[in-house]
Amino acid sequence: MGRFVNSKTGVVVSVDDSKDDRFAAPGWRVYDGSGSASTGGYSSMKVADLRAEIERRNEGREEADLLSVEGKKADLVSVLEADDASRAEQ
Repeated sequence: MGRFVNSKTGVVVSVDDSKDDRFAAPGWRVYDGSGSASTGGYSSMKVADLRAEIERRNEGREEADLLSVEGKKADLVSVLEADDASRAEQ
């Protein structure tokens, strides 16, 4: 599974290897895990910091729209990346 970052939005996506060629377009580059949280570098953050970021984002959200703070580090990273992607689409 490859990871790609959008140069414009900073959104990081995980892509099945069979679909990697779709992200060879301009604006996408292979993501190596470096960078700050604002550019998708959540994997460099501690679990407590990831949970704190999710709690911050949950403030003011409807109960049905709350982000999950449950799970392991990889789960929390996925939650934040998915939230970033949904914000970029709006």
